[in-house]
Amino acid sequence: FFRGAMFNMINIALSDIDVVGRASRCTFSLAQWLEERNDSVYPQMEGYRQSMAASTARPSFLDIRTPSKLPDALRGEKYAFVGLPLAEFLPGGGVDSENIGVGNLCPIDPKLPADAFVQGVVILTQRPDALASWMAGTELAGLTCDFKRNNLIVQTDIDTEYLLARLDDVQREEGAAFEEGKKVLGGLHFISVQRDEDDDPAGFWLLRSLPTGI
Repeated sequence: FFRGAMFNMINIALSDIDVVGRASRCTFSLAQWLEERNDSVYPQMEGYRQSMAASTARPSFLDIRTPSKLPDALRGEKYAFVGLPLAEFLPGGGVDSENIGVGNLCPIDPKLPADAFVQGVVILTQRPDALASWMAGTELAGLTCDFKRNNLIVQTDIDTEYLLARLDDVQREEGAAFEEGKKVLGGLHFISVQRDEDDDPAGFWLLRSLPTGI
């Protein structure tokens, strides 16, 4: 489950059976099921109000979390916004479980157009194994640009955030294109950790941010 507020309720419900509940933002099948119900089931139900559904998608003004700083030993020296064809992640493409290091690939909606481009961030560092191992030791949930604070943020676990980099004016424009690309492909994006541009990734993650309002 991905709602932290449900932690106590779910664990109480599971207390009499041999099942352990774990909060996670990587609940892709659950998110897809809820999206389908939001689109085609709930609107047909008596008493459904679109305005109430839309209100849950807006961020709360109480959300004033400050991302934690990455340890100095884990910071990349450079990073860049890049794009890869979606076809690279499909069967027969160039990205698969054999060449993503310690990373992971999330499921891809088969309805997405194969000629679309998936937006992502490449992190270049002289310590790629250390950074990739740290990311693999968390549950990497996604990347997001905070344009109010000019931050590039990496999201992990259920609600943890780390400051990956500061955005200058040029990077803000690139970040806007990154966020638009995520929106077009339903939150799909990627992170790659490499020593340099020609090296294979020490870790590559294809991610999907959970939609708001589900």
